[in-house]
Amino acid sequence: MILSERIALVTGAATGIGRATVLELARAGAAGVAVNYRSARDQAESLAAEVRELGVEALCVHGDVRDDGHVRGMVDQTVERFGRLDILVNNAGITRWVPITDMDALTDEIWDMTLDVNVKGAYRCARAAAPHLKAAGGMIINVSSISGVIAPSTMSSLAYGTAKAGLIYLTRGLAVALGPEIRVNAVAPAFTDTQWMRDHYGADYENIIDRASANYPLKRVAKPEEVAGAVLGLITGGDFVTGQTLLVDGGLSLS
Repeated sequence: MILSERIALVTGAATGIGRATVLELARAGAAGVAVNYRSARDQAESLAAEVRELGVEALCVHGDVRDDGHVRGMVDQTVERFGRLDILVNNAGITRWVPITDMDALTDEIWDMTLDVNVKGAYRCARAAAPHLKAAGGMIINVSSISGVIAPSTMSSLAYGTAKAGLIYLTRGLAVALGPEIRVNAVAPAFTDTQWMRDHYGADYENIIDRASANYPLKRVAKPEEVAGAVLGLITGGDFVTGQTLLVDGGLSLS
């Protein structure tokens, strides 16, 4: 059991990459996983049931990462239930689809919301979890995006790319601030085949996938499980790695 006795909290965990990460942690033998959700209660409870079927304890914790009280509450609930916290995965994220050429459509409201969730939210979670992670010699994994590394015209919005670039810098800064007790790293996935992406593109989704895949050296987009595998790799195989961002992009950034 790679993660025997380890306790993890995953934010934005009910669907997509968060869901896959929770299951990956459970299969790796974590002793317990806290599944954070904001609005997807049914999906979170269903996921928790799957985790329990794998023989791992699971706890659903409601909380909005934009609210420091919520954040501290979900960390406290996790520690109260399991007695410790070893791993924080900052996966909660949000975006609005705005063409990067349409600067008028990218309002202050969208900017504020995007930065609040994707950057400040991750910081709030790290701040609340830090005392417990230090006590455990734990780690933080931030889920950024390839849009924080390169600037494709197809990114969901300029605010999103900027926020994810900020999250990469926050990863570096937190690694310095929280070391040596806590390691802090990030993953930056490219286009990932999630239900959220399928819902956005609708009937044209398969054509979008085909066109996107042509730009990748691996000639396909990522699966949520592959991003989760990268998260697990940084947790279990990176004892001397901190402040780094692993690109999970099928080679897209090479072109």
